[in-house]
Amino acid sequence: MTITTELPLEWILSSIGFIAALIIGLWQYLRAQRQQKVSLLLPLIAEFETDEEIQAACHLFDYDAGKVTLKGKEYDWKNADLLEAMRVVEWDQNWPPLQEAMREALDRFFDFFVKLASFIDVGVLKFGDLKYFYYYLELLAGIEKFKGTGFEKALYRYLDAYRFGGCRKCLDAYRKLPRSQREELQISGYGDPDHQSRGNEQSGR
Repeated sequence: MTITTELPLEWILSSIGFIAALIIGLWQYLRAQRQQKVSLLLPLIAEFETDEEIQAACHLFDYDAGKVTLKGKEYDWKNADLLEAMRVVEWDQNWPPLQEAMREALDRFFDFFVKLASFIDVGVLKFGDLKYFYYYLELLAGIEKFKGTGFEKALYRYLDAYRFGGCRKCLDAYRKLPRSQREELQISGYGDPDHQSRGNEQSGR
């Protein structure tokens, strides 16, 4: 016994129309989400690239020694100065001008990543949206290798003591990424006072 069921043409067309509307609606939603992320990320990138204190901190993490402009004044510095500036103290003290300026730049840099973490926490961004900043997260993740003994401990003590938990959260999330998804840095001449750690050709910065 064979039972045949013929679907009304009107029902078929209605179903096709519903599916098409669903696909278009989903596409529009995803497009709006991407546009929202772009509109949020572009000002963040501009802030990161133009803020003097953030860029000074980038320089400190990117180089081992040299000259850096902090608070409108040019200083000669080396890694030992940066390590001293990252020292955690119970009560703030009268730091030498170089270390005081370094600490202000570090605070601004770490606070920027706290802000990024807050956008992730509220669901506006995902960690994968922060690829533009992976270079500096890699510098922090490998700071003991790039800077020398004592820097990793100093970094995490600084982040924890001065409540840069959001930055620590970004760094921990970055460390959990597969090696293939992390930034690969080409380091040459480590220990040279003029050593430049950023891989210009690869990062494109």
